[in-house]
Amino acid sequence: MKARLDTALVTRARRAAGWVSLEGGNGVGKTYLAARAAALLGERCLHLQELPDSPADQIPGQVVAALHAVGDMWLRTGRPRTETLLLAALQVHRYEALPPHASHRMVLEDRGPHSVAVYQSVILTDPEDGDDGALRTAQSILAQIAAWRPLPDTAVLVVDDPDRRLARWRRRLGRPPSADELDLMARAVHLYDLLERTSPGTFQIVDRRELHEDACITAIVDACRAAARSGEEPTCQST
Repeated sequence: MKARLDTALVTRARRAAGWVSLEGGNGVGKTYLAARAAALLGERCLHLQELPDSPADQIPGQVVAALHAVGDMWLRTGRPRTETLLLAALQVHRYEALPPHASHRMVLEDRGPHSVAVYQSVILTDPEDGDDGALRTAQSILAQIAAWRPLPDTAVLVVDDPDRRLARWRRRLGRPPSADELDLMARAVHLYDLLERTSPGTFQIVDRRELHEDACITAIVDACRAAARSGEEPTCQST
């Protein structure tokens, strides 16, 4: 137990000044918004891309490549529990592998622990399990990740009109999504909404139906700066 506590203390000492993750269903444009926001924040912002975009010569990229070997965009290999553990472990690795100077910077993460929890919950559960089953599974996955790394200071959920979201996703894929892909994505979007409705404040919502592009980027930049200010505030530590 002491070794586990010592590890946790080391991990916390290396955390960034503020950590913000961007969440949302496929096609909401969060990767584009993240890149724009990171550019505005400048060198003090450490922009972490989606795990599937990790360099091939690093551990996350190698694990993702192995999961993607069968060609499934959701990294499904037929072993959903193993896949969930691997993706959860990569979220912990992402936190622990921060460079030494990261403690002085803010982190903007494209898909964080909530993405693993939401999408893997949808993969692990049957639609017949209903909302309760999917919600419990997502919360359990989040709790497992949080046992080994802190969750982001702020999780920004980007939402948009379903038709615009689908059009962007189709352009990115270069083909129409399959019926299976559409179903999985729709369930993921619903589960994001369910997490927020059952635990208000889980996400900071950026609604592209109400905000123009520049306003969305400003909201993300403001969230990062607020998280950094909060992380820099002195706190009392017990000994």
